[in-house]
Amino acid sequence: MIRKNNVYCEKCKKSLCMEHAYSYVDGNNISITKNAPTLCKECYEKTYNEKIITDVERFKSKLITNLLHIRHEQNVETIRIDKLVNYINSN
Repeated sequence: MIRKNNVYCEKCKKSLCMEHAYSYVDGNNISITKNAPTLCKECYEKTYNEKIITDVERFKSKLITNLLHIRHEQNVETIRIDKLVNYINSN
């Protein structure tokens, strides 16, 4: 039987799954890492003034960068979807 490890944000008390629980990691001091609170994304960003980049945001950023590169490389203002798909598939 698999038990789910439900945790709570130590600031706002929101229920979190382990995938959405964040804790500060200090590469120089293990005791800071061990004693860091478990937080939700919003509380972590507020507490440590750091933006957590999600996989979706990372994908969007990479896609936009690639599209701008294509536009510059092809020297066009617009590009057809089928040509764009072909270009992406070829690289």
